[in-house]
Amino acid sequence: MLLTACGGTSKASDPAEAKPKQDASADHDADDVMYLQMMIAHRRQTLDMVRLAPDRSRRGEVRKMAAAVEKASTGEVQQMTSWLTAWSKPTTLQGPANSHAAHGGLPAVGPAEMRALKQAEGSGFDTTFLNLLLSLQHNAVEMSQVEIKKGVNPAAKAYANGVMQRTSSMVSQLLGLLNS
Repeated sequence: MLLTACGGTSKASDPAEAKPKQDASADHDADDVMYLQMMIAHRRQTLDMVRLAPDRSRRGEVRKMAAAVEKASTGEVQQMTSWLTAWSKPTTLQGPANSHAAHGGLPAVGPAEMRALKQAEGSGFDTTFLNLLLSLQHNAVEMSQVEIKKGVNPAAKAYANGVMQRTSSMVSQLLGLLNS
C-alpha cells in the first residue's frame, strides 16, 4: 500500500491523488490563509524528512512509502502555494511558529528531533522517522480541524477534510511499520 501525502490512502495506484485539485478562487478568510501557510510549512517539513529515507532507511517498504509521500506532498505544496498567490497572500508563516497555537501550532517536529533523525542510521533511522511522521499526523489533524471549523473557502475546507480522511490510513500504516 502506498501513501499519499501525510495522510495515506487505501488507493495504492496513484500517490498524487491527495493533491488538492479544487479551484480556490472563491472567498477566503484569515483562517484559510493561516491554514494553507501552516500546511505548506508542515508539508515542507515532511519533505525534508522523507528525502532522507532513500539513503538512510534499511527497509524497502519505508523507502517506498517515503517516495509516495514526497510525490504527494510536493503536489500539495504547489497547489496550496498557487491558492495563496491567487489571493495575493504570503506563502510563508508570519511571526514565530508558536504564535499560531490557536490554529494547531507548529512545529510538530522541532530542530532537536530533525537533528536526531539526520544522525540516526539503519533501524534507528526507521524507528525515529516513523515516529516523527506519526507526530506530523497529529499536527495535520489539529490544523485541519480548525480549518473545517473556521475557514470559509470551499477548496481549502475540502482539502482539510481530505487530510482528515487520509490520516487514519496513514496512522495505521505507520503503526504497522513500527510494529513489524
